[in-house]
Amino acid sequence: MRTTTLLATLALLAATIGTPALAASHGHKHQRAQPVSAPADDGYDHGMQTVPHSAAPKQPGHGWQYFSDPATLRAVVISPQGDYYLSRGRGLRWVAAAQTQNQE
Repeated sequence: MRTTTLLATLALLAATIGTPALAASHGHKHQRAQPVSAPADDGYDHGMQTVPHSAAPKQPGHGWQYFSDPATLRAVVISPQGDYYLSRGRGLRWVAAAQTQNQE
């Protein structure tokens, strides 16, 4: 059941991010892709915007955080456990796990 919820959440995110990309004008197919901008010197990516959602407790997507930068076609998803996923327009890719503290 947990896998189904995760897959449903990822599908919802992909649909949310993909819709503006598919709705864009296709008249400029032969133009070069814009270069991906790097985060500012302060380490903060000023282009990222929060993607709001209304998932209530016990619904798919509850506790997940979504961010996107439409200008650079990037998105970040953070799971409730703290795992980070990155998309550059070709689906989500896991990039970092939540940090755990060693208890010695």
